[in-house]
Amino acid sequence: DVKLGGLGPDYEAIKEKVKKMKLQKEYSRQIKEYNMKNLTVVQRLPEKPQVSSLSRQKALEYAKKIPRPKTFLRAQSEQEVKVLPQAASGTSLPQLPSLQSLWNRHQKEKEVVAAFKSLHIL
Repeated sequence: DVKLGGLGPDYEAIKEKVKKMKLQKEYSRQIKEYNMKNLTVVQRLPEKPQVSSLSRQKALEYAKKIPRPKTFLRAQSEQEVKVLPQAASGTSLPQLPSLQSLWNRHQKEKEVVAAFKSLHIL
């Protein structure tokens, strides 16, 4: 009884692999069930003690008495209110550049950019 090699499938090896995989799946199913039973017992959190309405009322009253911090937006709006009456009362505002001076500056900057482009720097 000599078994020679061949090109066909090896049914004996396949049966062994299938049997091994079934055993692995069964084992993993049993472990999963065991873990689910144990984890559900452990994961239950202790109940929080009920807070009486009296202590809540005390906390709310205390919160009402605490002075509120000043916010940045409130400070900014106060500064704007201070600036507007001064400008309306006749004090001089900072000088705005005229349209002609801005146009001249724009032309000079365009020339500088054109020079950079001709030198292939940009």
